[in-house]
Amino acid sequence: MSKIIHSMIRVMDLDQSLKFYADCFALQPAHRLDFPSFSLVYLRNAENDAEIELTWNRGHTEPYTHGDGYGHIGVCVPDVVSDRDRLLGLGYHPLDIKEFKADDDSLIARYFFIQDPDGYKVEVLERLGHYQ
Repeated sequence: MSKIIHSMIRVMDLDQSLKFYADCFALQPAHRLDFPSFSLVYLRNAENDAEIELTWNRGHTEPYTHGDGYGHIGVCVPDVVSDRDRLLGLGYHPLDIKEFKADDDSLIARYFFIQDPDGYKVEVLERLGHYQ
């Protein structure tokens, strides 16, 4: 049986991205590989089996395009209200909290989005139902 181990994104400023993912999601480097033309840094925390791989290509000067196919990374937290307030306090710019409800008005999801330094969207969902 297969197991998802990481998802890779390309970043322009590795230090800025490392700070963002540490500040916002407590993700720290678990493994790093440095090569002459690029570095790979795998981020995780104690809550995760899967990692986010940051790929930094030395000398790349133009922002990466995300095309029209890329969506977002999803993370879950115990309380989106307090987590959003925490991010605002750190100087980040999370979007407003939204709710997704079923036809019977029961709550399916409570969430907000934030973008990393390279414009990748991260959906922050409250631990509820499917989103654990």
